[in-house]
Amino acid sequence: MDNNQSNTGHISASMGDSISEVQSLTLEMAGVVEASYANALTGLIKGESELSHNVATHDFMTNKFEIEIDEKCNTLLALQTPVAKDLRTIVVILRIITDLERVGDEAEKIARLSLKLNYDNIDTSFLKSLEHLGNSTSLALNKAIDAYARRSVEDAFEVITEDKKVDVEYEACMRQLISYIVKIEENKIVKNFIDISTCAKSIERIGDHAKNIAQHTIYLIKGKDVRHTSIEQVRSEIEE
Repeated sequence: MDNNQSNTGHISASMGDSISEVQSLTLEMAGVVEASYANALTGLIKGESELSHNVATHDFMTNKFEIEIDEKCNTLLALQTPVAKDLRTIVVILRIITDLERVGDEAEKIARLSLKLNYDNIDTSFLKSLEHLGNSTSLALNKAIDAYARRSVEDAFEVITEDKKVDVEYEACMRQLISYIVKIEENKIVKNFIDISTCAKSIERIGDHAKNIAQHTIYLIKGKDVRHTSIEQVRSEIEE
């Protein structure tokens, strides 16, 4: 084997090892984000201030992952000039960690607002509706991350198709919340409901980030960008 062949083989092995490393870090980051969101939801629904405080003060862990992975990906792009599948893998990782970081931000926001809420003025039936919405988006996030880890187009597509259900559920929550607010005159109580409506919006946005991760996964596997396309178009793209 000549030197050129040897060097090419070494670079290829190094590239593969580096990509495996950032993929592992991405999944580790995803695990931290999922746990943070689960704790933020529990803190919100059950009024467990210790959990909420923990989430609100540990968002730096998610940010640390994002910075580390971003730096490693940019080093790969600068020094090893990946092409084809390797390049697409790195691009997808950079997109996914951005969505994961934003999920972490929304979880932190939910936790901070939870610490301010007066639960005596919140109807338990609304908390049940909010819990159901939270469980739906938590499941979507988990399924999206699992689809990426297992390279499953089918599961990624399922996350995308179910996002409409999350939107409908969020709208129902907001209608329920508004029906309470219009009956209230005391400003402090109204502010309480505004804070909880912000929590509901954060939960809905996490569903959007789960959908984004699913779309990135389809791009990784199929090489097709399915953002800003209809469900029918996505189905057509992945069946080709």
